[in-house]
Amino acid sequence: MTASIADISPRQASIIAGLVYLICIVFGAFSNVYVRPSLIVYGDAATTVNSIMANESLFRLGFMSDLIFLTFWLLLPLALYKLLKPVNNFIALLMVLFGLVMVPIMFINNVNQFAALLLLSGADYLTVFEAGQLHAQVMFFLDLHHHGWLMAQIFWGLWLFPFGYLVFKSGLLKHIISKT
Repeated sequence: MTASIADISPRQASIIAGLVYLICIVFGAFSNVYVRPSLIVYGDAATTVNSIMANESLFRLGFMSDLIFLTFWLLLPLALYKLLKPVNNFIALLMVLFGLVMVPIMFINNVNQFAALLLLSGADYLTVFEAGQLHAQVMFFLDLHHHGWLMAQIFWGLWLFPFGYLVFKSGLLKHIISKT
């Protein structure tokens, strides 16, 4: 027996959306609130490189955390669409579009973070660069990653407008507030 997304009840969709959102918060916060701020000092390449080299496994965990966050983020707008499409199908589709456009931008943007790690790998082909040049290149890719993240946030911000509208119009907030 196969089940499709159309067979999921609104209650199941809300549970899935809540769990996926929680997973996204945990993994997104780990990489963006803990890992990068503790390792990257913008404007100080030497300190950043030393920090990443001393905590390479943490840097890699942050990278993996981003990938897990983005993978689960693919599911979130779809689960919310199932829940909120009865309110307004067009605006729910707009919410999904804005929510999903950010994902490929961020996946591609993570290559910049990985490039910084490759520059610190000690590979033979990197011996043509002096330490200061490598440090500058590491900071370049980390800055590029930061700016790519900011560009993706445009779509994350746009996603919130239709999402907020749909939640407001659905009466879910009114129902939740009246229960407390």
